[in-house]
Amino acid sequence: MSGTVMDLLVVADQILILVLLIAVGYAAVSTKIMDPRATRGLSALLVNITIPALIVASMQVPFTPERLAGAEILLLATGVLFAFSFALAWAVSKAMQVPPAEEGVLQFAIVFGNVGFMGFPVALTLFGEESLFYVAIFNLVFNILVFSVGIAMLTGGRGKEFDPKLLANPGIAAAIVGFALFLGSIEIPGPFIDSIDLLGGVTTPLAMIIVGAMLATFPAREMVGNWRIWVASAILLLAVPAAYCCLFAPVFADPFINGVMITMAAMPAAANTVIFAEQYGANSRLASQIVFVSTIGSLVTIPLVATVLL
Repeated sequence: MSGTVMDLLVVADQILILVLLIAVGYAAVSTKIMDPRATRGLSALLVNITIPALIVASMQVPFTPERLAGAEILLLATGVLFAFSFALAWAVSKAMQVPPAEEGVLQFAIVFGNVGFMGFPVALTLFGEESLFYVAIFNLVFNILVFSVGIAMLTGGRGKEFDPKLLANPGIAAAIVGFALFLGSIEIPGPFIDSIDLLGGVTTPLAMIIVGAMLATFPAREMVGNWRIWVASAILLLAVPAAYCCLFAPVFADPFINGVMITMAAMPAAANTVIFAEQYGANSRLASQIVFVSTIGSLVTIPLVATVLL
């Protein structure tokens, strides 16, 4: 059996674990074991407690010049990826002649992938615990942009100004605290870091179950009717990671960092696209469609991207 086929089977096996957890969440809501309204509370638990715990725990690693250099490379690569994604999202929306009422949602979905809910579990599955340090830094930039430029995309200049208080959220706070502890080589005492580790360990199963539960709340027939969502999903899931691999990976030339970056670029539309669309008066139905199609599609494309591009 060739090495490529073996690699595909290994990646597919790891992703299958996550898919099965998604199926558990889907089945729990479909069989009414779990109230679909519970996803909002579980999402809040994930975003405000378990992911911040995972971020802090992932940054409890010894300070080395190599890790610091890696963090600097990743920050630069993240900036380049988002700049490219913003330009691509704008060009795609214009090329598809997206109606003004839908433009902001489609651009938001292409730029902002599900790097919080799915990014941490997938990176952990593919690259191990070392990758979480870099995923946390990526999420720091992601959060700053989603709560500023992202909101501007969805509001389309309709008078809703960016509130800097939005940046005071647990994810950003955890990344800053964790990175400060890393720079100062400060170790969190035993009982506390053990508790933080346990909380962070809940993130992978909880995130996948929430994704499955969320998919079960979408009426499937209504989710697949707009051709633009298929194009946007293909660009998000395949074109963006491929473009990073071809255009930017040779520039940064660090296989591990590039692996993390390509994985983050391959994520489906952010789960909170729907929540943000509802909150800021954008087209939440279109947001639901893109989240649904891209999330289902990612179950096929993530193993493909991981095998071909990593």
